[in-house]
Amino acid sequence: MRLFNKLFGERSAPPLIEAAPVAIDEATIEPPHTTSRESLMALVESFPYWYQHIYLGQGVYTLSTPRLHNRLWQFLEPMLPADLAGASVLDVGTNAGYFCIKTKLKGAGKVIGVDNTDVFLQQAEACRAVWGLDIEYRQLDADRLLQLERSFDIVIFTGILYHLKNPLGVLEQVAEMCNDAIIVETEVIPPTRENIVHVRLGPRGQVAITACRQGFMKFIEKDELNEDGSNWWVPDTACVLGMLRTAGFTHFSQPRYLEETRMMLVAAKRPQSLLKLTPSS
Repeated sequence: MRLFNKLFGERSAPPLIEAAPVAIDEATIEPPHTTSRESLMALVESFPYWYQHIYLGQGVYTLSTPRLHNRLWQFLEPMLPADLAGASVLDVGTNAGYFCIKTKLKGAGKVIGVDNTDVFLQQAEACRAVWGLDIEYRQLDADRLLQLERSFDIVIFTGILYHLKNPLGVLEQVAEMCNDAIIVETEVIPPTRENIVHVRLGPRGQVAITACRQGFMKFIEKDELNEDGSNWWVPDTACVLGMLRTAGFTHFSQPRYLEETRMMLVAAKRPQSLLKLTPSS
């Protein structure tokens, strides 16, 4: 194994985790408002489309069916403390503010959501107003985060990595302003057998390496991924871990696969993180 560690480092890719179906049954509380159901429906219909499934009260949601971020929250919520006790949160690529609302309702202190798209920020502000929460939204590109000129205890970084021309550079910015932990969810190259390192002992006790396809990113040209020209790179899980280590994170949760090509994990700067990196027994 010494040769293996020399070639690939002591931190090899994590064991594969099957993508498990998650029942979507989010517990909801009613926002503190007297807005009629008709007014809430009109708010939803005032936008041509929504990407996030957010509860607005009185049985009204921005979307009729849950999406990937709702499944992600079900994985993530058990890792968070019951009360965030004033922890500061940055949500990069906030969209309509789903994670900002969720963390604020769990007791977070300063919560800032950033996005570079006008309509998403309008949706986020509308949802914030419905809930009556103290959340700040800023229009900002992900590679300009240092312009916020402050640090955060928790950074939420979901659905962003593959949209970046320079993902490592942005993760280094995030690490500079993150005091504790980052939550990463991204499109990944699936961990198929063809993409995993297989190490075994040969007949004479020598190390035999039968495959070596880990720790890489695929460049996305034009709109070949989801017909979306804003996608640039798709990493594998080992590559995500490697970039996070390079950026300065040292402790990691077990990667979870929400879908075959969607992975989430938590990376922290210290073992005593606010987030539970290992499942509760």
